[in-house]
Amino acid sequence: MYESPVRKDFEYQLSFVEEFLTGKGLDMGCGSCPLIHPDCLHIDISPQPLCEEQVPEGRFLQWNAVAYRHYEPVDFIFSSHMVEDLGGEQEVIDCLNGWAEMIKDGGHIVLMLPDMQGGRYATVAEGGNPSHRIDVGKEFIWSILDRLPELELVQIDTVPHDKSCSIDVVFKKAKNEKSI
Repeated sequence: MYESPVRKDFEYQLSFVEEFLTGKGLDMGCGSCPLIHPDCLHIDISPQPLCEEQVPEGRFLQWNAVAYRHYEPVDFIFSSHMVEDLGGEQEVIDCLNGWAEMIKDGGHIVLMLPDMQGGRYATVAEGGNPSHRIDVGKEFIWSILDRLPELELVQIDTVPHDKSCSIDVVFKKAKNEKSI
């Protein structure tokens, strides 16, 4: 596996969500630390060279992770430090609802987010990462839950605060119970 200080921290954070990353999945906006998983397609519109070096051949698609639609349902969607780069709250909601359409009933959306609202990562106003457009954290997730009708929050903020500036967020897609 590719080794770097960033990769080591990323793998540590993953240890808190790995139980939700089973089966076939998508890594949306994989940046410089793609999810190393045997059955995962990695999608990023502007991949960093480090990402391409770490992803097995044939497992990477250069495409917009928000607009991408996968027509065979997957077990999970993973995204690390991407949704805060979107244009605003409604764009994040639309993105998550779009991703919910691509996962199987009972599948998961797993996010790693910079903890901007918890004070462990610089906010947009403080001049943090220039690609960030919206402040995210637990409060943000709680505020949008009612606009994610197919998703249930099953885990949030389990990564120890003294070890990481990120929070983990795990949604489960509700099972579709159609009546006959």
